[in-house]
Amino acid sequence: MSLKKETYDVIILGAGVAGISAAVHSIGRGLRPLVIESTANIGGRARSFEDRVSGDIIDNGQHVMMGCYESFFHVLTKLGTMKRVKKQEFLSIPFYFPDGRRDLLHAKGIGNMHGPLGIALGFMKLSFLSWKEKRSLLYFAFRLKLGMCKPGSMTAMELLLSESQSKRIIDLVWTPVILATMNGKPEEVSAKIFITVLRLAFFGSGDASTLYIPQCGLSELFEPFQEWLEKQDGLLIQSNGIDRLHIVDDKIEGVYLQDGMYIESKQVISAIPPHSLVKVLPETSISLSYISQLNAIQYSPIISLYLWFDRPFPAIDIAAIMEASTQWVFQKTTKMRDGSSLLALTISAGNDIIHSSTEELAHACATEIRLCFPEMNDAQLLHWKVIKERMATVLIDPDTENARLNSTTPISGLFLAGDWTNTGLPATLESAALSGRLAASLL
Repeated sequence: MSLKKETYDVIILGAGVAGISAAVHSIGRGLRPLVIESTANIGGRARSFEDRVSGDIIDNGQHVMMGCYESFFHVLTKLGTMKRVKKQEFLSIPFYFPDGRRDLLHAKGIGNMHGPLGIALGFMKLSFLSWKEKRSLLYFAFRLKLGMCKPGSMTAMELLLSESQSKRIIDLVWTPVILATMNGKPEEVSAKIFITVLRLAFFGSGDASTLYIPQCGLSELFEPFQEWLEKQDGLLIQSNGIDRLHIVDDKIEGVYLQDGMYIESKQVISAIPPHSLVKVLPETSISLSYISQLNAIQYSPIISLYLWFDRPFPAIDIAAIMEASTQWVFQKTTKMRDGSSLLALTISAGNDIIHSSTEELAHACATEIRLCFPEMNDAQLLHWKVIKERMATVLIDPDTENARLNSTTPISGLFLAGDWTNTGLPATLESAALSGRLAASLL
């Protein structure tokens, strides 16, 4: 069975954020896309599901956006789901330490001040930093703003040390930022991408640094996609993945699906992960060289935990956990019927603990929560769920950043999308959405 290419202008492989964005932008260019997703879900890693024990909807991993997520918000606006994301008025992050200390980064500034000045004033008010450390932070920010920091092929750690940032500042300020935005450790990740993150998020105008927190399961953000796509004369095929790409004389001719169907197309956007793309590329002289590049890509894990306690949690949406294994905690429910609470915790770049048992991780993090929040001292852990994404994101070290693949490929008509491609951004929802737009612009 085959589907003639005249029906659709482009085939998009994968209905994750990159694939959805590619479809949105293809339609924006007047093209009719056919989107093929191997699973029954859309959104890729940004999805939610029902916990079998509690019946609560939880995410495959907690995601938070920032005001600089222009490409991702464009997708949500098209799908009509931006209203399901809560926007902070100003960047506001409470900090909790296991020894009971608390602090607050509140970037409101003076007279509702937005942008970098508000963030600078927010850092100046942090009590866990000395005045000497604050001056050092400001001087580094000043040099970044003027473009005086030259990352070259350095890691973020090498850059920070070259800019006279102390170990304490790196541990308390820059490491949490790097882990949250790049899913890697300062000694691993590219300084070039680190600087890009700071410029976009913290030096951007207006609410670029403001946090946007989903108020629903992540799958709900993309739920309207199929209906929206069909109204635009596109089509989504689910639960039927790609068996192989059909390439003749280094030109894409179509795709074979796992059920045996063949679909002709002179244009294909691959929005699947690199390790999945390797499996569907035929062994030609060009693709073999390309496969070696894809196989060289390294990944970094993310551990997501959900903890159900028997009592209410303090009224906060998000908090940074300092000097602990737990890095971030989110309150998923504000008023549960039985007076209990559900928390989502994240641990980025968790290579050191990824092999620990799920029970050990859950109870260790529950202990850290009780230490950081004395109100929870006697709280009983009712239930827990641990999700280990061993290949959550590509690890963008200096070598990877210099070798990231562009949207174009040596195979005519085959284009790439995905947060791992050469977007100039870390592997985030925004990078994924931007990659879809870049690939669609080449059709």
